[in-house]
Amino acid sequence: MKGALVAVLTLLATAAVAAVPAIPVTAARVIFARRHALCSADGGRLWGVSLCGPLMLADPKTHAAIANVRLPDAERVGAYYRFTLPANLPIANAPFEYDDIRFAQVMWPMTGSAQAQAVTLMHESFHRIQPQLGFVVHGARNAAAMISGDPALDTEAGRIWLRGEIHALRAALRSTGAARRKALADALALRAYRDAVLPATVAPEHLLDVMEGLAESTGIDVGLPPAQRLAYTLHDMRYAENAPSYAREFWYAIGPAYSELLDAVEPQWRRAVTMKTSIAALAARAYGITVTRPSASAAQAILTRYGGATIEQEEAARAALQAAREATYRKELVKGPTLRLPMMRFRIEFNPADVDGFGRHGSVYHHLMVSAPWGRIVVAHGDALIDANFSTLTVAAPASLAGSQLHGRGWILTLSRGTRIVPDPGKRGSYTVAVPLAGSRPKR
Repeated sequence: MKGALVAVLTLLATAAVAAVPAIPVTAARVIFARRHALCSADGGRLWGVSLCGPLMLADPKTHAAIANVRLPDAERVGAYYRFTLPANLPIANAPFEYDDIRFAQVMWPMTGSAQAQAVTLMHESFHRIQPQLGFVVHGARNAAAMISGDPALDTEAGRIWLRGEIHALRAALRSTGAARRKALADALALRAYRDAVLPATVAPEHLLDVMEGLAESTGIDVGLPPAQRLAYTLHDMRYAENAPSYAREFWYAIGPAYSELLDAVEPQWRRAVTMKTSIAALAARAYGITVTRPSASAAQAILTRYGGATIEQEEAARAALQAAREATYRKELVKGPTLRLPMMRFRIEFNPADVDGFGRHGSVYHHLMVSAPWGRIVVAHGDALIDANFSTLTVAAPASLAGSQLHGRGWILTLSRGTRIVPDPGKRGSYTVAVPLAGSRPKR
């Protein structure tokens, strides 16, 4: 799901958009056929469950969509069904519930290489069957961690030790025999040290290892022939390490890397995975490695073997820039006058590569769409703070509070009927919303 993520915590009924240009059936048929060929060839090999099933291609600009299963009010065109999604339903590469059907949703038009498209198709096909396999997120705290990861991974220490693990895993993938086992042992030792130094990252990391790392490794394993999988895994690792935020991108490196190492020695390892399984622990057991937490000096020595000096220099420079950004965010979103919106029964769409950690305050999103009973806010090249518990979205207060559409620096808020802007009782000079009763919301 590079470039976009959708988290759906409730389904809001909305009016459909006006007629829009339909997705060309001839071009869409190529995508449907490619996906069908890949999932049919797998035949349940990887997970014991078919990856075939409902697939929706959707255009985020027009909300035009086409699916391979029948839907009410859809236009049948050969074997497919064309329709238009409601205007405020977010569109992304993600699992998608629509008319009581769980789809693998993929953005149209598909971009990137043929390899990347194949991996994306099978990555999203795995997300569709995750509940069947028992990979389900329960609880508000886990849901928040699933969406945002943990800001501690974007601290200087978190990034240094994670990059050390990535570098050691890369060395393991590029070697064989005793050299592979030694590099894997180093990666696991660096991981154990990071877990001890930053214990808050353990639970969010584990959740994303399972929910997203497995999805990407499935995309690689089913989407590509064996000869291409290692190169694509290394490509994913470069992408993850170069990402501006690690909180939600690290699993592109970690999940596929450990999966590729496991595939080499235990091809059926996925069948034993549950929500409680540590993929790193599975790799340790498969290679006969006993993991112990190294001392600080021992961890530093391991890091040094994998380019630690360069990593530390780069992360020190990044930390200085981050401190300057946080000073701006503190002035704008903490100390200054703000408008606070409760994250209640919401839908969210954002670019995970364009999010900055903001310590205990949460994360700042620069491109974002959130819809809730109070209306919809769209952030484009702006700053919106969502707290660590995903309970509140905050932006700098606008110059004017008049009307049903408010404008701030880089954002537009469209209020639903009956929603009012009122003084924030918890912060003088700031504002929040008075949400209308459920019965007063527009109905689809």
